[in-house]
Amino acid sequence: MNDSTDNALKPNTILHGKSYTYTIEKKLGEGTFGITYLATTRVKVSGILGELETTLQVAIKEFFMHDLNGRAGNTVTCGSKDGIYYNYKHQFVREAQNLSRFNHPHIVKVLEAFEENDTAYFAMEFIEGGSLHEYIQKNGSLSDREALDIIAQIGDALSVMHRNKMLHLDLKPLNVMRRENGDLVLIDFGLSKQFDENGNRNRAPASATGQEATRQ
Repeated sequence: MNDSTDNALKPNTILHGKSYTYTIEKKLGEGTFGITYLATTRVKVSGILGELETTLQVAIKEFFMHDLNGRAGNTVTCGSKDGIYYNYKHQFVREAQNLSRFNHPHIVKVLEAFEENDTAYFAMEFIEGGSLHEYIQKNGSLSDREALDIIAQIGDALSVMHRNKMLHLDLKPLNVMRRENGDLVLIDFGLSKQFDENGNRNRAPASATGQEATRQ
């Protein structure tokens, strides 16, 4: 298995998305199928009298299978010859497409997905407050009020997913982030599954241009 620390992109690496250019700041975390980074990008905000540029922090997830992939410079290399890497990369892109369908205060928002360095990336909002797992470890057991708030917020997000025939399948405190104001956000849809009207798993790529799933 590759050393994930050695294989992470270095700070100040530039990534070129379809809409924005991103500068890697640091690694935030990693899993079996990817590495997540803190990055910045420049965005323009327009008003009636003019516009200004500002720096926006985002999280970028890179598809990287630690058992199969290596790194040559910034390029991701692959030791798989049976197509498994490309199948999982397709599912990674579908994760971003699935997320793009939702406009919900408790589901992480995605800016764009793109390919570079012989792999795939997607950029999403950066949530500064840390995970629910970290919060529980730091503060101990939750109060009844906090537990009920968590159930209400994440339950509402899951209800919207289920109404749109999608299952998250990896619900745990590590995959729930806390905003600085205490609001909770569901992340990491890498294991999510989409189903059709008959309850059969839909293996086709999810459409990123379909009707948005909103809080209705």
